[in-house]
Amino acid sequence: MAFTDTPDIAQDASTITHSSLATKVYESLRSSLANGELAPDQKLNGRMVAERLGVSQTPVREAMLQLVAERALTMNRNKSVTVPALTAEKFTELRDIRVALETLACHGAVAHITDADIDAIEALHRRMIEAKKAGDYRTTMRLNREVHLGIYRASQRTELVALIESLWVRTGPYLNLLYQNEGRVVVEPHEHERLIAALRARDAEAAAASITRDIVKGGAPVVDALQAAAAK
Repeated sequence: MAFTDTPDIAQDASTITHSSLATKVYESLRSSLANGELAPDQKLNGRMVAERLGVSQTPVREAMLQLVAERALTMNRNKSVTVPALTAEKFTELRDIRVALETLACHGAVAHITDADIDAIEALHRRMIEAKKAGDYRTTMRLNREVHLGIYRASQRTELVALIESLWVRTGPYLNLLYQNEGRVVVEPHEHERLIAALRARDAEAAAASITRDIVKGGAPVVDALQAAAAK
């Protein structure tokens, strides 16, 4: 008995490979945005992204379109793709949503986090401080994100963490504004230290308050820079 509709295994394999490439590009671009490796208003060159990741331009275009749909990138009238330029008001709105979601995740984390988890988070924080002292701000921004997400993932609320990650993707490029005057960056006692102490004490309210201060105080220079730019 012959089957005329037998699936084309080679074609299916090709489809899976293509989908995997698009996912690889998507995750790479998403991480670059969230870690502040891309700057506001920066134009993304599909060919250069493809060469850097060792893929064709097709999965790059697909990944970019997905990020445009998620408002993490902007498609302009001339079809170019850029990192969105946020106003101070829009950044503040996203910041306030972050506060709401991240304090919720922090409450959940306190209920589940282990001493080993806290030790790992503290180690990331120490590496972050060393990177900042060395003037390696790209590594500083990446490790800061790892500290926060390490806490939120301990909440075991995967949907909540996914929402938080999407907000970091949209606001991450603005972390660059924190270090635009590198000579003025001063390493001082960091809010993470109080946060880690609150986690060790399993004090959910103190941990949530620390998260709020870290987001609001830490993001204040960004708001100031955006307001100053708008006033020019």
